[in-house]
Amino acid sequence: MNKLELNNALGFLNAPQGELQIMLYANIEGIEEPRKLDIKGEDLPELRQLFVNAIQLFIIAKEDYSVLPLSTADERGKCFYQYDLELPDELQLLESTIGNDNLQNFNFNANQLSGIDSLIIVLADDDNEIALFKRVSPVEVVGRGGFMLWKSNQRLERFDDQLLRISPKFQVIRVNDEIIIIDLGAIEKSFGFNDVITREATISLDVIRNMQLVSNIASLEELVSDLSFARKLTKVARNSPVIKHNIPNANIIAFSKSHPLTKKKMRYNADETQFNLDTRVSKDLFIKILNDDLLTSELTKLYYDSLAKDGIEIEEEANIENNEE
Repeated sequence: MNKLELNNALGFLNAPQGELQIMLYANIEGIEEPRKLDIKGEDLPELRQLFVNAIQLFIIAKEDYSVLPLSTADERGKCFYQYDLELPDELQLLESTIGNDNLQNFNFNANQLSGIDSLIIVLADDDNEIALFKRVSPVEVVGRGGFMLWKSNQRLERFDDQLLRISPKFQVIRVNDEIIIIDLGAIEKSFGFNDVITREATISLDVIRNMQLVSNIASLEELVSDLSFARKLTKVARNSPVIKHNIPNANIIAFSKSHPLTKKKMRYNADETQFNLDTRVSKDLFIKILNDDLLTSELTKLYYDSLAKDGIEIEEEANIENNEE
């Protein structure tokens, strides 16, 4: 899914087929299934517009953003990420909630608002439906603790209950059966995302080990627990152009010896058939080599370290000539 397709999939929100409905579900700590929030009908239109406006602001209006597979996540900004890794349990709730009429209502006798750790917001018309995942921060539940006062006539009185403040910010959206990450930083701190990345990085390590390209593979293994480095490793097994095109080890070594960025920073074993990754710099550069991030301009012959490498479809000359006739 690219950004234009994402925008088009959300277009129904401003031109719905039939009535645009909103439903809210609470994920409660210690309870497997979400609970439906029973909200007064006359309050739903304003709540619905709150999230329609948020989607417009946080997604559709960001014209300079792109959508990338999560497995290719890097330091670039202005990106949304399409989830293509193992799906954590919390994000699976986005799929199981839509269309599930068997979910129980939130019961104030059995649960407290302070137990809510996230919300699922479903927006649907007759033909389309999307779901948002929203973390509930401590400041969004008023009355979690402390001594609360509120205005009563001209005095302040103690307030012993709890209030749920619903802000428009959300972190994930499910649309057209795809899960799109809006706030990558937020999900990295939750969902067991660290475990997912560690497992994916381990797969990449196995691929590198089988290449027999690194003499001291343990130097990479010790960095799997480093989330920043593990994310870089994650890209290797799934997306490395060098691996996909079966570039021989000898060619990879030769490239590292000739490129200005790497030729004085990489070390090798005795017969120079393998890398000896003895510094953090060399490990980072090694991953850049496998991900083909070190490029040379055909026009200027200048060298670049490029994260963004959008593929170009090359048309056959015959097709171009036919189109021009």
